[in-house]
Amino acid sequence: MNTKLFAVTGNPVLHSLSPVLMSVSDSFNYFRLCAETAEEAIKTFKQLDFKGLNVTAPFKKDVIKYLDCLSENAKKAEAVNCIFYSSDNKLCGDNTDIKGVELTLKLYPEFLQQKKMLVIGSGGATPAVIIAGKNLGLEVTVTARNINALEALKERFNINIKELKNIENFINDFAVIVQALPSGVKVFEPELLTKDHVVLDANYKDSIFETPAKKIGFKFLSGKNWLVNQAVPSYENFTGGKIAPEKMYEALKNYKFDFQGRIALTGFMGVGKTTSGKELAKLTGYKFIDSDDEIEKNEGMKISEIFSKKGEDYFRKIETEFLKTLSKEKNIILSCGGGTVKNEENRKILRENFLNLWLYAPVEYCLDGLDISNRPLLQCENPVEKAREMFLSRVPFYADAAYAVVNVENLNREKIAEKIYGQISKTFKI
Repeated sequence: MNTKLFAVTGNPVLHSLSPVLMSVSDSFNYFRLCAETAEEAIKTFKQLDFKGLNVTAPFKKDVIKYLDCLSENAKKAEAVNCIFYSSDNKLCGDNTDIKGVELTLKLYPEFLQQKKMLVIGSGGATPAVIIAGKNLGLEVTVTARNINALEALKERFNINIKELKNIENFINDFAVIVQALPSGVKVFEPELLTKDHVVLDANYKDSIFETPAKKIGFKFLSGKNWLVNQAVPSYENFTGGKIAPEKMYEALKNYKFDFQGRIALTGFMGVGKTTSGKELAKLTGYKFIDSDDEIEKNEGMKISEIFSKKGEDYFRKIETEFLKTLSKEKNIILSCGGGTVKNEENRKILRENFLNLWLYAPVEYCLDGLDISNRPLLQCENPVEKAREMFLSRVPFYADAAYAVVNVENLNREKIAEKIYGQISKTFKI
């Protein structure tokens, strides 16, 4: 079982495809870290002893103050998307978005020889594109509607700027064009382009350039190219090793996640899976199910009795069968027992059939106010130490099964439910 943990964080973050790209490695667990602030993300990172963290909006600037050192690209961009430990155990920040643009544009080196690049848009992705262009020796021009933003970029990076309203008059002056605008936004007709252009669209869903490129013959680079090519140097920062981009492209191609309203809550005993799960069910309108309660009903005895009379192996078997019966249900909130993830088959069922959220809090928080009389594994001389030992042994299991982790420390059941609902509603529109 892998004990090295890595994640991607942002708000929201459940949409991130970084775990798909990093799944090409079987040497560590990589999942999403839901957080409301950069401070919370870094706190969870350190509490769970993560070895690396990718960072997306809106935390790329905010995380910098928690780091010991920055790469040259991160300093130039004043933004970080990759956090890792150096050989001397310093917490370092890099901006691999820049390298991602460079690697992507180098796929068509013949266009770079003309030394001119146009960037469309002045938002959060633009600085990385500008720096990448300059690193490649290109003369960079940025066009956008926001004149104030353009002026700020000109002053900061010493670039050329042009007003967007005149784009039809100068679009053909540039062989390399990068559009850094939201999905579906069209500021010029793609039919203005020719076979003498290469276009990189930062958006990796339904680009307006993909179909015209096939018809007209200009070269098209998807946001997926950028996505993979920024992940490659992140992987290298994390592991010190190399990875073939083709493996990540293949992972993206084969990835499927069909959200069917099946949400599972895993985590240590006392973390609030049941209480917050009931509140989450109210917010979503989904049916709430507590696995331990249902098993007790089916068996006609308490969990502690099942353990003492029939043993833990028996309990885990019926737990697995119960999970299987729920794996085709829709619109449910399932609160899993604290040890559900110990079983490999259980973890596989959770990964493949549920949006599985690992609720995390320190052991001391989980045990505060918890009645351990019905907790057979804590019937010992030092239950706190035993609980800490149990938790640490289960961390790799929680991570292996998790779609995402949510830090719920110091939150009541309503706040936990609201935090979870805030994340899932932004991504899955429920």
